[in-house]
Order: sequence, then structure tokens, then C-alpha cells
Amino acid sequence: MSADFSTLHTADSSFGEVYDRGYHHYDGSRLGRTHAFWALTIYSMKRALGSKKSWTAKVIPTLMYISAGLMVAIPLGIRAFIDEADVVEYWEYFGIIYVILTVFLASVAPEMLCNDRHENVLPLYFARAITRADYILAKLLATTILTLTITLAPTGVYWLGRQLLDDSPLSAMKDNLDDLLKVCIMSVVTSLFLAAICLMISSLTGRKAIAAAGIIVTVMVVSFISYGVAESDISADAASYVLLANPIALAEYFTHALFDQIVETTNEVTMYSAGVYGGVMMLVALFCCVVMYWRYVPSD
Repeated sequence: MSADFSTLHTADSSFGEVYDRGYHHYDGSRLGRTHAFWALTIYSMKRALGSKKSWTAKVIPTLMYISAGLMVAIPLGIRAFIDEADVVEYWEYFGIIYVILTVFLASVAPEMLCNDRHENVLPLYFARAITRADYILAKLLATTILTLTITLAPTGVYWLGRQLLDDSPLSAMKDNLDDLLKVCIMSVVTSLFLAAICLMISSLTGRKAIAAAGIIVTVMVVSFISYGVAESDISADAASYVLLANPIALAEYFTHALFDQIVETTNEVTMYSAGVYGGVMMLVALFCCVVMYWRYVPSD
């Protein structure tokens, strides 16, 4: 056998040789595209929160969760000891946590996309069962779910706490179920809307620091300009159109309209229905998804 092997290697090497090393084909179950989609979603959420990373990667998300929790615990604690204290309404809570949301998304969204582009691992993703559209939707779903932990989870706890502080908690829960439904709607729509915008900005670069700065600067600059124009000497209709270009104002007007509240401004802005604001937010989210799809299809 050894002689034959030596003869084989001393022969003309211009031709390749094939050796059977005993490898076997995989006969197990193939989980497919759906499993790959959810695996990518869960992995993206863990990575964005700093799972299996140093403690420094967990600092900002942890601080944002603590801040959001305090925004709920403090009003409930005051109300528990002082019955006459004014409670923070649900739409007011959203107005308070917009800064927290912006910082949280500036930390989470770049982790979703920038590392994959910077480390050149996108071909590995797309060589598997998922498509490029699956990749974008998985990242959007992961970011939206994480955003819901800042919007829906604390607000839901706040709703429950307010009912438990009532003299008749069960009756209060029954009477205020419509508020809980509105809280769920405004949380889901707002989370999806802001997540899509922040992911679109993050898709434009492969560096997390630039993406995070871009998210914060974009939100601040657009908000500053739109509020300044809306408060200037223009008509109420014109001011309302200007504010539609402001993501924070758009989300704020949506939450107020959902609870039939009027936003108090210097310029009497024309208020639209919650359906109009929600529809605009979903169109913006769709536009952001189209931009992200365009960013990934031609170049990677």
C-alpha cells in the first residue's frame, strides 16, 4: 500500500487526484429561513444590549432603563402618599422620555448594523437562508422590540399602578381598558417609527460612533429648525405641515391626538386626527426601509 502511494505521488502531477476521506452528507433537519430570521433577530437584540461584551457596553442601555423606570416609579410613589397630587398622563410621559428614547436608540441602532458592515460579515449572512429583505426586517424587528422595553413596558406598568392605587382597582381596570389599548397603540407605532429612522441613519456608515452622533444631531437639528419655523409668524396650517417633518413633534402630536388632547404651542397649530399622524409615521418608516434596502442590495 505504501509503495502504491509513493508511486502515485511521483507520477505526473499535471492532473488532480480525488481522495475519499470518509465525509458524510448531513441528514438532519434543516431549520430554514424562518429559524434563521428569528435567530438573527434574537442575536441582534443581545448584541445591542452588550451581551457577552465588557461592562462598558452595558452602561448606556442600563442607565436608560433605570431612567425610564424612575419616570414611572416617582409619580406612582408620590400618588401613593399624596392623593391630591397631580398624576402624569400617558401622553405627558411620552413627552418626558423622548430624550431617553433618542439616547437609547443612538446606542442600540448602530450596534444593529454598523458592526456587520465594518467587519465585512454581510456576505456570510446572505450566503445562508435569509435574504437581504429578511436581514433588514430582522434588524428592524429587533430594534422595535428593544424600543418597546422603553415605551410599552414602563407605560404598561404605570397604567397598572394607577389602577391599583384606585379605591376600587378591579373597577378601575375595567373602566380604563381603552387607555391601555391606546398606550399599546402609541407605543408600537412610536417604537417602529423611531427605530426605522435610527436604523436608516446607521445604515449610511460602518462606524458606530458616527452613526450614534448622526442620530442625535439629526434629531436635535431637525427638531430645533422645525420648532423654530413653526413658532415663527406663519399660518397655523403651514406650521402643522412643518412639524410633520419633525420626528419628535410627529410622535408627540400622535400621542396627544390619540388621547384627544391639544398640544399647547405659541402658534395655534392645526391638529389632525391620530390616524393622519400614525399614517404619516408609517409612511416615514416604510421610506426608511426602502432606503436601507437600497443601501444593501447594490453594494454588498
